[in-house]
Amino acid sequence: MSGIELCIELRLTSFNMLFERNLTMIRYSSIVFALSLLMATWSAHAQTHQMNPSDLEVPIADVKVVAQGGELFSEKCSACHGGRGVGTGRAPCLSCGKFMFRGNTNSEIYETIHSGTPRTGSRGGKMGAFSSVLNNDQIIAVVTYLRATEQARIASSEIKDPYAENQDAMVFPE
Repeated sequence: MSGIELCIELRLTSFNMLFERNLTMIRYSSIVFALSLLMATWSAHAQTHQMNPSDLEVPIADVKVVAQGGELFSEKCSACHGGRGVGTGRAPCLSCGKFMFRGNTNSEIYETIHSGTPRTGSRGGKMGAFSSVLNNDQIIAVVTYLRATEQARIASSEIKDPYAENQDAMVFPE
């Protein structure tokens, strides 16, 4: 192996080690953040989240599910929706209590992740379906993470409580 090849090999090895270390730190940060979200919401909110009696019930107090959802969100969703789902210029906020497509129930959010969104006029771009890369439990974990994040943001006054202020704002016509 020539000196140049050895130098390139060493640089690639260093880059790969740095990349893997950063990826591990991001995963651990997601878990720590999910745990802090859970602790912030534990005493102030119910252990599950459900918009109405027929809605999908998600376990926002289950540390394991929230952490799993946080990791999956970080890997699959944050590039478009931003860290903690706060939104970007490319995709909307998912932890603000308002969902653009299908509606605001956990079941409707699940369906949006599962089936994706069509490109519909002024409502933004298309999001592909994640049903081919996430199983049902993983999608529920992502919904759980989003709801736990939303509850923590409300509890910390980072965002206003959309449910307390104006119920009509949360109704989505067919």
